[in-house]
Amino acid sequence: MAKSSAPVQGRSIAGSTAVELSLKDERWRADLSASQGGSGQDPDPHDLLDSSLVACTILTLQLYAKRKQYPLDSVEVSLVHDEDDAVYRMERKITLGGALSQQQKDDLMRVANACPLHKALHKKFEITTQIG
Repeated sequence: MAKSSAPVQGRSIAGSTAVELSLKDERWRADLSASQGGSGQDPDPHDLLDSSLVACTILTLQLYAKRKQYPLDSVEVSLVHDEDDAVYRMERKITLGGALSQQQKDDLMRVANACPLHKALHKKFEITTQIG
């Protein structure tokens, strides 16, 4: 069964390269990087994509560790990307805090690679666009 999401809305900000984004009652912004003519004060769209995987990884690991009663005290995720015409490469480094056994760490790494956004990013994407 297909899942649908609530619509993410975007709106330009007059006199700025920044955009305001919203979902339900939440608001955030994005902009071009300073090297591309933006203010550099807000994340650019690639930063938002990368941060989505970071957040999903941390949240997934926290929920799983709680359910399994693992002694996970903290999770830190660092992610960098590079891209060429054919591939968008993400390199993710996960640091786990707590008195975890090697088996628990291995299990958490397996779960990190199964977080919902990680799985979504491995799917084929189809984008349709229409004028409103």
